[in-house]
Amino acid sequence: MNATLAERRKVLGDALPDDLATEAARLKTLVEVAFIAAAADGKLGDDEIRNLTANLMAWLHADLDDEFFVELFAELAGLLAEHGVAARLANAAALLDAESRRAAYTLACVTALCDLDVHDDELLVLGKIADAFEIPEAEAQATFDELEDTVAALARG
Repeated sequence: MNATLAERRKVLGDALPDDLATEAARLKTLVEVAFIAAAADGKLGDDEIRNLTANLMAWLHADLDDEFFVELFAELAGLLAEHGVAARLANAAALLDAESRRAAYTLACVTALCDLDVHDDELLVLGKIADAFEIPEAEAQATFDELEDTVAALARG
């Protein structure tokens, strides 16, 4: 999906709490959840990386250089490899409040939807995220469906 900044903000909305940009630990945790969704199939595709970095910059209203993301994604990959998905999601759930967990789930969904072709392994990880974050199944599905519709509409132009 090659969306403009305005389109990305429309999809992402105001899901981030106002104070999140100043709280580096919470922001890093939120990014980690999206990274987990992007890496669900065992690899990070170029579209997923571009989408994740563009969404983060749109949400933060900031331009971050490639080196920042290279270092961050390398660190997150190491944590994921060392501890596994379940442990990383449990850690994220412990660090994030309910509003931030929902924001992280939203970012994970948008990341999975970036290529308009969501695979079973991505859906499985999104379900694990929702479970770890105690987001009811119906709410998680409604969030995903709404985002899928919005992303598809933007792709159609």
